[in-house]
Formats: sequence, structure tokens, C-alpha cells
Amino acid sequence: MRFIIISLLSFTLFGCLSLAPELEWEDVTSDHDPVLNVFGLLSSDSILTSFVRVHRTLDMEEAADSLIRDTIGNNVFINYTSRFIIRDAEVIVSNGLNEYIFEYTDFSWNDDQVFQEVYLYPGNDLNPQPGETWTLNVTTPGGLSVTGETIVPPLPQIFNEELPDSFHLNQTMEITWQPMADNYQIMNIGNYGGGFSCGLWQENIIKPEEESWTYRRDICDVNYYQEWDEDLLLLNLMSMDNNYFDYFIRYGEVEFSSSTIGEGGSGRSFGIDGGIGVFGSVAIDRHWIPMIP
Repeated sequence: MRFIIISLLSFTLFGCLSLAPELEWEDVTSDHDPVLNVFGLLSSDSILTSFVRVHRTLDMEEAADSLIRDTIGNNVFINYTSRFIIRDAEVIVSNGLNEYIFEYTDFSWNDDQVFQEVYLYPGNDLNPQPGETWTLNVTTPGGLSVTGETIVPPLPQIFNEELPDSFHLNQTMEITWQPMADNYQIMNIGNYGGGFSCGLWQENIIKPEEESWTYRRDICDVNYYQEWDEDLLLLNLMSMDNNYFDYFIRYGEVEFSSSTIGEGGSGRSFGIDGGIGVFGSVAIDRHWIPMIP
């Protein structure tokens, strides 16, 4: 019986192959002109660092990666690097009075963030203020360029005095903040110290004029168990400009990406002229509450 089954399968596969039409291959070409795909974030927060990521689109005939050989001593190391990434662009952010030149870095980190293959400002005098208009100018040696503009959103404000001194896991908590007339906000809540986390991490998109949210821990797996002694509940309220909101929230579900657009890229542009991507700005307010089992 086994021999018969195998024979039938072989016959079926052979029949499929023999009946397949003869294929004719045709080279696919594109007259697409590469453009810059830029992601720029301007932060008025002292913890969240401003940065700009510069990619470019590729045409159909370009490979996504380049082969690089490095010789260290008598050893040859081979690795691949993305052709999407632009490492030698001139990146300038300005508030109309001063210009801030961002420099490329392959890798950078601090206590709260890790950056890879981005442009960062090396100074400490970049201090965007609510209501200010900031511009972005990116040019490359190859002649590609984009400009961008963002208006820094108002500073969010959590009404800390109305929050409890501590948070019990089964407690309901009313959170209030200063409502905004024109800007959306996002509230993220979760444990900060790495202790108990089941059902705590939540996000709420806040429309203009909304001013409160009733927070409670979500129901999680009844079998979930984690020992912990103490932890902090972090309330993170972020306001955003219209560019950031449109890019990530309003049109976030219908964005698309492809191998010709760039890593993490979309075909849309918000606050960007001459290319694709986004130049947006955010502001943040935070509050920590001790957690009690």
C-alpha cells in the first residue's frame, strides 16, 4: 500500500510539472527616481531625545544591501549594510533664529534610549518650546533633499494632586489632565520597575477636549503568577503635533511599506516636502505612583 501511495504522488507531481506551460522570463525595470524617506522627531521633553533618520528609496534594479569587507589584523570580516540608509547627509533643524546641525551615529545609548543609524544633535542647547515653528532641511551629496516643518504642541499636564498616593492592583483610578483644544494626546500606563505587570500596560488615545480616563487593571490569565515586593506605576501623557498624529494614528492602519521605499517607511508624507516620511514633534508629562499588592 505504501508503494502505491508513493507512486500515485509521484505520478501526480510529474503530471503537474509536465502540464505546466512553458514560462518566458522578462526583466523588470523601473524608471523610479529615488527620493528621501525621512523620519524626524523633535522633542521638548528632557528625557526623550530628538533625532532624525534618513533613508532613501531604491529602484527595482538596486539591491537592498551592500557587501562590506573589513580587515582587522590578519582577519577578514564580511558583513552587509543597508543601501536604504544615508550616512553622509547634512541635517539641519532650525527655529528661525538658530540652526542645529545633527550628526550621524551608528549607535548611541543613554539610560532610557538606544539609537541606531540616526542623526542626533551633539549639543545640549536644543530646547523646543510649545507653539514654536521648527524647520528641517536634509540634503545629500547625491543631490537628494527634503524640507520639513512642525509646530511644537502644548505641554501636557497630568493633575497629580487628584491622584492617589499609591495604587492597589484591584483599584479603580480616575486620571484627569489639562484638555487641549486642537491637539491629540496619548496616555500610556504600565509598571516601571519590572515587578508585577499582568494587565497593567494600557494605552488611551485622547481626543481634543477629553479630560479624564477611568483606569483599572485588565483581566489577565488566571494562571498568571508573579512574585514581587514593590513597584512603580508610570503614567506617561504625550501631546503631539498634527504631523505625528496623522502619520502614526489617523493613517497608521493604511500605511504601506515595500523593499523600494525603505526600512520602516511609508509612501505618505506629513510635514515633509520633497520626499516621504514625517517631521513631527511631541511633549511629555510623567507621574509615578507606588504600587501595592
